[in-house]
Formats: sequence, C-alpha cells, structure tokens
Amino acid sequence: MRATIREARGLSILSARDLPLYATAVPTRAAALCLCALGLVTPASLRADSAELPGGPPKRTGSFAIGPETGLVIPLSNDRLCPAGYECIAEIGWALSVGFTYRWAKGLGLGFSYEFWLLTGNGVYETTVPQSFLGVLQYSFLPDRMTHPLIRLRGGFLMLGPSFRVATIGGTAEIGAGGEVEIGPDNVFSFLVTANLLRTRSFVTPADGALRAASGALDAMLVLRLGFNFLL
Repeated sequence: MRATIREARGLSILSARDLPLYATAVPTRAAALCLCALGLVTPASLRADSAELPGGPPKRTGSFAIGPETGLVIPLSNDRLCPAGYECIAEIGWALSVGFTYRWAKGLGLGFSYEFWLLTGNGVYETTVPQSFLGVLQYSFLPDRMTHPLIRLRGGFLMLGPSFRVATIGGTAEIGAGGEVEIGPDNVFSFLVTANLLRTRSFVTPADGALRAASGALDAMLVLRLGFNFLL
C-alpha cells in the first residue's frame, strides 16, 4: 500500500489507509521490548527448575534409620538348651531390640542392632536372657511406594544366661520377611516374621546340674515382630 502524507500546519499526518500497518508495527515492537526487560529482571529462583523450587521435600538418595522392635518368641526346636529329663530354660518369651541402619534409595540397607530375649526359665533360671549383637542386611522392594515388602538377614555374636548374666556364648543367625508402611515422611512402621537359629557352647545350669547344649545341631525360634523407625 502506498503511503500518503498530507502536510497540515507543519505536521505530517498519515492517511487512514496507513493506520493498520502503523497499529500493528508499534505494539509488536513494544511487546518485544517488554519481554526482554522481563527476562533480565526475573529472579533466578523463578527461572529455576521445578525440582529446586521451595515448598517440596527433595528426593532422598539415602537416609539413616533408627528405632526399636519387639516381638513374640515361639520355640520351634530347643533340644540343645532343653535336654530330655530336665526343665526347659528356653520356652516362650518376648524379644526387644534397637537397630541402626543406612538405607539407600534403591531399597538396600546395611547396619547393626542389639537384641535381647526374655524367655521362660521354669525355675532353673528366673528369666533366661539371650543377648545378641548383630549385623543387618535388608532389602525393600518397591521403595517408591508407601507400603513395600521387606526381606532381612541378620547374624552375629550371642551371649546367654540368667537375668543378663553370661553362662555361655555362641552365635545366631536370622532370616525374615515382612513389610513396611510409611506413616509419615520420616516414620516407618514394620512387621516381620523371622526364623532365628542359635548355637552356644555347652554349659551346666547350677540349679539342677544339667549339662546343656552338648548335643544336637541348632536351636530354632520363630519370632513375630513389630517395629518402628525414624528416618534421619
């Protein structure tokens, strides 16, 4: 379109035919200048990736977990600790422990724990107390979900005697399976069923003169467990 300019009292006036072009060009240039200025003054926090924005917890690459665990101890085989003809010192009881593990985001966990049992002693011992210091290896499946299956292996040094005294020493091993439920961003509830194997050196109980743990391979216990962990 040919531009037509009329002179009127020293002023250049665009004809009506040029108004569409002029109206289009001016706002476009103004908008481009505004966008450039906005990009220069926008704070870096607003231009950051969404993962860096405040308000949401960062994804864990790993965490420390500490917490207690308790459970019911049920004897499966206790012939070594309870020889024929004598009262049994390792019947039903209760387990208490505290554990400390480091857990990777993929589900693997490594750590250690201390555990003791309070077992029925039938008058030979007031209370039979096995104590163990254990290494822990565990793996959580589907760690990104709120509820996930769990398998655990533990093993270590064992002491056994009356009321936290030591009558004999040995070793113990455990294999277990269960699950975990995340009840908060830093709290985990667990439930497991474990099979625990024990073997101690032979010893004599003074109350009845019985020689115990002198024959047989292993003692075995089933433990039904509940636990709670704080993630640090």
